[in-house]
Amino acid sequence: MRTEIENYNTIAKNLKKDYPKLSDFEILSLSIQIERNQILENGLVVSTSDKTPSGLESIGIALGYTDEQFKTTITDVLKEIVPKE
Repeated sequence: MRTEIENYNTIAKNLKKDYPKLSDFEILSLSIQIERNQILENGLVVSTSDKTPSGLESIGIALGYTDEQFKTTITDVLKEIVPKE
């Protein structure tokens, strides 16, 4: 997970330096998309490596979801956890 989100101005400057043939519109568009993706990466707790599970995967693992239960959904696991009346 990314701890710091780059400002789109910083991203634009780096893009302009690395890709001088891009137009200003393309650079601005890409920098805003990159910043948005970084925000989503933080918000969804997405891991940039396969060594640690993402936020949603961690929740599923904590609820008992494994690869062996391929046909079982998290909803099914939740139904099993809730006491039956």
